[in-house]
Amino acid sequence: MLRFEVTEVGQDALPPIDADGESAVIGSGAAATIRLPAQAAREVHVRIERDRWIAIADVAVREADAATVVPRTAGDRGEIGAGVTFDFGAYRVRVAPAPAGSQATSPQRTESLARELVRSLLGDGGAPAFEIERGPAPGTRRALPPPEATIVIGRGDEATWVILDEDLSRTHAEVHRGWDGVSIRDLGSKNGTRLDGVELTGRAPLRDGMRIELGKVVLRFLDPAERHLRGELTAVATPRALRSSPEPAVAPGARPTASPWPFIVATAIASLAVAGLVWVLAG
Repeated sequence: MLRFEVTEVGQDALPPIDADGESAVIGSGAAATIRLPAQAAREVHVRIERDRWIAIADVAVREADAATVVPRTAGDRGEIGAGVTFDFGAYRVRVAPAPAGSQATSPQRTESLARELVRSLLGDGGAPAFEIERGPAPGTRRALPPPEATIVIGRGDEATWVILDEDLSRTHAEVHRGWDGVSIRDLGSKNGTRLDGVELTGRAPLRDGMRIELGKVVLRFLDPAERHLRGELTAVATPRALRSSPEPAVAPGARPTASPWPFIVATAIASLAVAGLVWVLAG
């Protein structure tokens, strides 16, 4: 079993992923074991076969705890050994043998961590959120705080998100955003909670577009990162690590290239003035 540790430059590491099996893929494709944003990796970028890695596309590699990163090209390969780190622009993936007694990470957590990696690319609107479709203040959105976080929806002061509607119980439903995704459970409310028309019993995971009925109040769950990974949301913000790009350098002794537009505009104005003067004199 191998352990994958994924980090984004300048951010805390995500929980590790322990993968069971003889092969794994690091890439941006839907079938990748470790799924990175398409801006950083090919669909299949690095393939792991037992205790060896194979580069399918160019990638920077740091062996074990070496201080230097070595550029590697497609077709290069090497041993996992005590651990190896792959650099994908703003993302780092360290692969090493999993500690003894580790258990394979659930698919739900693997999918959730892929969504968390995409959120920074989406900017301020990347967090999962609820939108009120029916009830007080329709159209109002409530973004969820980062993992691990829990909010309580209800009409009482005990609730984290207070919605003043008589059909809601004081504490109606609990929403949890964790590393395994976002889930919801009813808190024994008087009018119950329905998820896509089905009465909610126990805790249930939330996916983008799901409809939550809390009595007569209707919420829609929105997850931009999930839509982005499905290919339905292509517009993204500039990656955090690339938001401070330096201005292009000018060679010593060289002058920056001037724009021709000021000269063109001045010429046009002068021509109009001359034409006007000729017309006046002719009159």
